[in-house]
Amino acid sequence: MFANAKTFRNEVRRLVAAGPAPRWIVVAAEPVTDVDTTAADMLRDLDDELNARDTHLVLAELKDPVRRKIDRYELTRTLDPAHFYPTIGAAVAAFREETSADWVPFRTGEPERPSSHG
Repeated sequence: MFANAKTFRNEVRRLVAAGPAPRWIVVAAEPVTDVDTTAADMLRDLDDELNARDTHLVLAELKDPVRRKIDRYELTRTLDPAHFYPTIGAAVAAFREETSADWVPFRTGEPERPSSHG
């Protein structure tokens, strides 16, 4: 699924460990063109690990052939089928509706600062 499943898993773990555990991790999955057994095993294990922390892996913009492979690998036993969205915007809207959360953009590196422009 990902060019390097181990790198993806490690990056997700790093982000989760860096601060308060997020409720959702939204993956912009549009570039994903295939899921192999290595990626399927990694996703299953990672999702189990995240679910134990009350964090959910959410996939947005996933192509239909890739979604069918996810179904064939039975990954929807851990990945909630309700957490597949056609767009990132739809995933964000669903999260905001479910949690009444305000939108706070995440950026790697320095925290976003308010603009000093009038």
